[in-house]
This record gives sequence, C-alpha cells and structure tokens, in this order.
Amino acid sequence: MSILCYGAVNPDLVHRVDRLPEPGDDVQSRSSSWLYGGKATNVAAALAAWDEEPVLMGLVLGEDHLGDLLVAALRRARVDPSWLARDTNQTTRHCVVLVDPRGERTIVSTGYEGARWQQVSSDIWERTEVLVVDDLAGSAAAGVASEARRRGVSVVWLDGDARKVTSGDLVVWSRHEHGTGEAVDLAGRGVRVVLTAGPDPTSVWWDGASFTVAPPPVRAVDATGSGDVVAAGCAYGLVQGWEPVRLVRWAVAAGAALCARGRAAGMPTVDEVAALAGGG
Repeated sequence: MSILCYGAVNPDLVHRVDRLPEPGDDVQSRSSSWLYGGKATNVAAALAAWDEEPVLMGLVLGEDHLGDLLVAALRRARVDPSWLARDTNQTTRHCVVLVDPRGERTIVSTGYEGARWQQVSSDIWERTEVLVVDDLAGSAAAGVASEARRRGVSVVWLDGDARKVTSGDLVVWSRHEHGTGEAVDLAGRGVRVVLTAGPDPTSVWWDGASFTVAPPPVRAVDATGSGDVVAAGCAYGLVQGWEPVRLVRWAVAAGAALCARGRAAGMPTVDEVAALAGGG
C-alpha cells in the first residue's frame, strides 16, 4: 500500500546567512542552493528515504524553469514526479528560505492566489492506505481528506485547521502556532494530536490517553521541514502498525535527525532515525 502526500509543492531557494535580517537590514548569503520544498514534498522525500513509494500530488506546477528545477530535485530525492500536474497557464510557486548558524529560519513564499489543485483519481485511492494532507491546500485539502475518510483511509494533517479536522484524524501541530488548550479541545473531539515544541517534549493526545515524548538532543543545522518529517514519521508508523508511543518516538526522532543535518544533506535514513529513537 502507498502513502499519498497532498498539498504544497514548490522549489526552495535556500540561503545560509550569518544572522536573520531585521527591518532595514542588508545581509549577505554565505551559500545558496535550490532544493525541493513544500510541506507535502518534504513528507514525500522523507518517506522515499525510508524506502516507501509515496504518491506526491497537490499544487499544479507551471511549464516553466522553476517547475523543471523542482522535478530535477525530486528525482535526486528518489520521489517520483510523474504524479504531479503541470499547466502552461500556471506559474510555479517558490519560497526563499534564510537559515542562520543556529538552524533557525525565515521563509518568504509566493502566494497561492489563482493556484490550481489536482484531483485524486479512484485508481490512486485504491492503492492508498494513509493520506498526509497539508492545510495550505485550503478547500482542496478538506475535499481530499473527506474522500479519504469515506474510503477508510487514515488521515494525517500537517498544520490542520481545527474546523477541517474530524474524529479519528491525526494532526501534527507546532506549539509555535497552537496552544495546549487548542490541542486538548481537539482531542476532546476524538482527534489524535501531536503537538511539537522544538527541543522541548512533544505532547500527545491519542484515543483518550496522553503522554509526552522528549526529542533526542541534537545540534540544529537547519530546522526547515523538521515538522513535516514528524508528520511523515507518523504516517510511516501507521503503515507499520506501531503502537502510539513507539510511533511518536520514531516520528520525533526523524524530525530531530533532519534538523541535525538539514535538507541539503538529504533526508535521514531509517537506520539513522532508529538510532536516535533508541532502536525504535
């Protein structure tokens, strides 16, 4: 069975800087590179590194140079780009990512006004066991999640809007954007919630139980995409049939492993994640 990754798909222009800019600043880049980007893309790249065969869909790309850059980056990451749609009437969106020596980052992204989103065909649903959906896809995300539930497919949300998430879904939130009270309210509706907090313990509410998982200590190189990889780890654990504590421990270790190396070095392998997770 496969994992469907649906949502934002774009190339990232990543700059390494000595410090993140403040208003009026003029900072110089120490290095720059084009990488794959977008939450759904980061999830798919992590799953591919773990020998899964994810289906990546979502934002319709343009038939342009930026689209070509993204397709080439996906192939290098062993992600099949053939599921993506391209249209001469669309412009490929992109992000500019600034990363400082502590691994903190600032992201400037192009907007989604006028964006088109792909439809998921029945033959793809028939091979899908888990959907990871990025809420940046807006109403398209809600529609894809609704169809997944109708078909008995497990739904994992990346930064899901509480109004779109329903009982039985799993949502990965960051404490930078959502409070504990919001998570408790969502859990009270029967939603499984994984609330990450950077280097601090991740809080989890799962089918009436709650627990915390401390991420392994690492030296941060680039935190970009680490939350996306936590969601990828959750989807991976669901496919493996792991119990919740093992699943979340592995997912949090995966996010930490990426933070310690940065996407430019490639996604962490199964063995690297398992070592950080304590053999999980």
